[in-house]
Amino acid sequence: MQGRRKPEAEKLGWAVNKTHLLFESQWYNLRQDKLTLPNQDRITYTYIEHPGAVFVVPLTSHGEIILIHSYRYPIDAWCWEVPAGNMGDQAERSPEEVARQELKEEIGATCRTLECLGKYSLANGFGNIDGYFFLAKNVEMSDSQTLEATEVIDAIALFPRSRVQQMIQDGVINDAESAFAILLAFQHLQSG
Repeated sequence: MQGRRKPEAEKLGWAVNKTHLLFESQWYNLRQDKLTLPNQDRITYTYIEHPGAVFVVPLTSHGEIILIHSYRYPIDAWCWEVPAGNMGDQAERSPEEVARQELKEEIGATCRTLECLGKYSLANGFGNIDGYFFLAKNVEMSDSQTLEATEVIDAIALFPRSRVQQMIQDGVINDAESAFAILLAFQHLQSG
């Protein structure tokens, strides 16, 4: 997650005069760049460098979506979500491997098929964060969860697709990455 050249910024005439890390961890870095813009304005741009995250939409053989009800400390709220995880401690693993691991850890499940729905930039106004989105088909829950200390999940529930769509529309699913993952999965299922 080291500071990288920014070829598009260079093409626009943005010059990096100085860059340094304000904070560094395996989970993310906070970088600050001192820039000169084409009009000669000097600005400071502070942004997050992040190793990426995976988001998995679990679909059972009966066509139900499995969601978790998870406590999120940064917003101090409970959220309906798809299984997801940070890649910060998974540098040697592919996004697909991390997705399968998160499925197992968070809902105790495996899947027959894991289909990539795409890689998208998350929070591109203040961070360099890649999100890898997957659809897990024929998911079977057979094991118990193996949660990390900060993961608090009080429910794992199966919902029909129509109910999940309504939950997104009503704001019941208010986690943007989960809503986006589900909508990608729905589109993929309709086109496939």
